Amino acid sequence: MVINPDNLSQYLTQNGLPQVLRIFGDEPLLRDDCLQIIRRYAVDNGIDERQHLMQDSGFDWSSLAAGGQSMSLFSSSKLVELELPDGKPGREGADSLKRYAEAPPPDQHLILCGPKLKKEQLKAKWFTVFDKLGPLLQVSAPDRSRLPAFIHQRAKRHQLQLDDAAVQMLADWYEGNLLAMDQQLIKLALQNLPQPVTLELVQSHSEDSSRFQVFALQESLLQGNVEQALHRLQRLLSGDVEPAILLWVLQREFQHLWQLKQALQHQQDFGYAAQRLGIWQSQHGAYKAWLERLTTADLAVISDLLCRFELAFKRDSGEHLPTLAVHLVLALSAKHKLPRI
Repeated sequence: MVINPDNLSQYLTQNGLPQVLRIFGDEPLLRDDCLQIIRRYAVDNGIDERQHLMQDSGFDWSSLAAGGQSMSLFSSSKLVELELPDGKPGREGADSLKRYAEAPPPDQHLILCGPKLKKEQLKAKWFTVFDKLGPLLQVSAPDRSRLPAFIHQRAKRHQLQLDDAAVQMLADWYEGNLLAMDQQLIKLALQNLPQPVTLELVQSHSEDSSRFQVFALQESLLQGNVEQALHRLQRLLSGDVEPAILLWVLQREFQHLWQLKQALQHQQDFGYAAQRLGIWQSQHGAYKAWLERLTTADLAVISDLLCRFELAFKRDSGEHLPTLAVHLVLALSAKHKLPRI
């Protein structure tokens, strides 16, 4: 049985805490949310002893079966959390888990948690043997189109109200890193800012100014303002920006443009294609205008420059990163004929 993490509280209320729960997925923040719900439910129902185990190279698998024998004199049940960091228990671990499933301690509740599992892992015997003992929660980050709603909901949890522009900026900054996004919301909530919190307030109270500057560069490219884009790029290069952040945002914009170009060539609706990419409706016109400034040949040049930038950054190919960055900005702006470098 697979249940949606959003329905976990309802499941526990209706069914109680099963002997085994499995929580696997690619988003640490959401995995932790599930653990916190389970822990609160356990305490509220008299299970106040908890043990957290983490598999490593020296992990003693006998400690899993011994958990039920080492309970406090004051507890009748125990919550045991076993974290599998790579989702691979190994041969000894797989055998121990199968033995556990065959005869689970009646006074122990086991929570297995770890990263997103591959298809073959989900079918492994050590994993499917628990199907009869409790459900599986598969947690994953919301896609780009659902991320703004997720941020609004998360902000409310911290008694924080954000305007739409602030939410859009946070979605751009923290897509793919919900844990850092949640930490930023907590910091904003602690500063007692006037609400709703605006984009300007988020920018001025952000400790990561390099991220703001990178997205300011993206905004200049979107507007077709090459002079401003080059000025902002110069500020980034003279500052402490990580090449990985700069590469990420430029790759993301290229992928948006390429996929939108493909959609138009297949006579798909531009608005629908942009929405699927998580582009806000207010920016659809700007992206369409940007795309009209670029030819297929321009996109091929940009793709080549991005590959060379990545090789220079990750493999020290010998090419000059700032020079490649300037040529990327010029190519994305489609304002100049570029010399071959």
